[in-house]
Order: sequence, then C-alpha cells, then structure tokens
Amino acid sequence: MDELDSDHDDFISLTKFAAFCRSNSELGEASELRNAFKLYSQDQNGLISASELHLVLNRLGMKCSVEDCHQMIRSVNSDGDGNVNFAEFQKMIQSAALGFHFLFSDTFSS
Repeated sequence: MDELDSDHDDFISLTKFAAFCRSNSELGEASELRNAFKLYSQDQNGLISASELHLVLNRLGMKCSVEDCHQMIRSVNSDGDGNVNFAEFQKMIQSAALGFHFLFSDTFSS
C-alpha cells in the first residue's frame, strides 16, 4: 500500500494508480528488452557481434550473410566498436517500433 499511497493519505487516486501502472509497465518492458538482448549476446559479454546476430537471425529463419549482419550493426553502432551494446540495442528496437524495418535493413529475405 505504501508504494501506491506515496503521500500516506490513505487514498489511492486515479493519478497515483496510473503512475504506478506505468512504472510497472516500464519495468516489465525493460526486463523483456534485457532478455531479448541476452538472446542475441550468445557469449553474454554485453555486446552483440555480427556472428552472434547472424546465428540468431538464421535460427529464427531470417536468411542473411555475416556481411549483411555487419551492415546492420554499422547502422546502429554509435561508438564504432563493431558491436551492438545494450543502449544501441534499445535505440534499434525503439526505432523499429516507430515503423522502421527490423534491424534497419532489407538486405535479407525471410
């Protein structure tokens, strides 16, 4: 109850309840995103390499080459290390949600 009744007035207003639901929803989405990232980062080093991306996409039935994966990574790799870190992955997913093609590339066929 303390979590919902932050001002301790023994009432839970619609505003408080909505804020509580939004915060739990964001936590759930962050957890799901982290789990998706872990799926791609096969060695769990906090980075997605082109070979890891290639492996996962092909397992998902999306046929592409390792070079295609290098190109996809270059499109989101803001720090220039040749890999996708979690922050870059978040940006990639957010952009994809805005209507961009998955992984910003149309170089492979499903």
